[in-house]
Amino acid sequence: MNKPKGLLTIVGTLDISQFWPATKGGKSSDGDTVHLKVDPQASFTFTSATGTKPKQTTKFVGASVNDHGKIAKVITKSDEIKIRLQGIDTPELHLPVIAKRDASKKGKYGNEFRQFYGAGAANALHDYLKTFAGSNGNTKVHATFVSYVNTPNDAIDSHGRFVGDILVGTAGAKSINTWLVENGWAFPLFYDSMTKTEVETFLNAWKAGRNRGSRPGKAFQKPLQPFDPNRNVNNAKLPDPGNVNFPKIFRRQAKFFVQVPGTLSGQDFVKMLNKGEKGKPDRAYPTPYFLQNFGSLDTKKRVRLVDRIGAQGETLFKPEELVFQEDPATLFDAGGKKVIAW
Repeated sequence: MNKPKGLLTIVGTLDISQFWPATKGGKSSDGDTVHLKVDPQASFTFTSATGTKPKQTTKFVGASVNDHGKIAKVITKSDEIKIRLQGIDTPELHLPVIAKRDASKKGKYGNEFRQFYGAGAANALHDYLKTFAGSNGNTKVHATFVSYVNTPNDAIDSHGRFVGDILVGTAGAKSINTWLVENGWAFPLFYDSMTKTEVETFLNAWKAGRNRGSRPGKAFQKPLQPFDPNRNVNNAKLPDPGNVNFPKIFRRQAKFFVQVPGTLSGQDFVKMLNKGEKGKPDRAYPTPYFLQNFGSLDTKKRVRLVDRIGAQGETLFKPEELVFQEDPATLFDAGGKKVIAW
């Protein structure tokens, strides 16, 4: 985390028709998850922190992670990679919840849930990328994925997704991550795997984004918003305004809702959050501390997420005020051995 990092670059093709509403339902991409078509043998290069010449790498060919008991290939059979846009969090469009359900919730609701602006953010990204696709109905955009990492393992999250920025455009390529934040469609969501410069870039973008009217950044609410289990991607439409919780809070809220009888009160939310979730560290550095001490961070300075939540489930922090602990993944090659170096 604190060492100088090299640069992983992946070139590929982004089909804008993957985003809602061009693609409907659960197979549509939302505002912060992207599928990129790649050439497994040629699309991946790595430049070490010493600035040496980029070298092609095939370390990801046949590689996989154990995604909470399920083997997830990082390059699909159709030669695609799934990307989690680093540093950002858009409202959920179709959040899948895998949890043991209370008897009162079995068979009553779907397995995916939606926030206000989840559809709006995906649609906004679709329309923005359309400007790079040209005319004549073309839906393909050349795109470059970049991520500052030390090892192949650092590039992948626990779900087998690559984590980084996507650049589009030929002259002065633009990060769609930054665009989403500065236009108020995405919240900043920081992890301690990020560099100081990356965090500062999103903080600057958020200065404009949080004040954009009719956008989720402006609609952020600290009080825990009522959870509507009937809101899903199948009944999404535009416009879709409404008050929203920080998506990280909403994800916890959705999972807790299906596990308890009846409604989920703010007190129930806090109780469940206190119990903790397996595989969810839910600890974070205060952002000022992270920036001031980058390179010599003391893990004892991390705070618990639940300690930044009020007695009624209200969020006592702004999205930009915490840098969360990354949930690390272990990358395995095609033979089942750990991938630890380039």
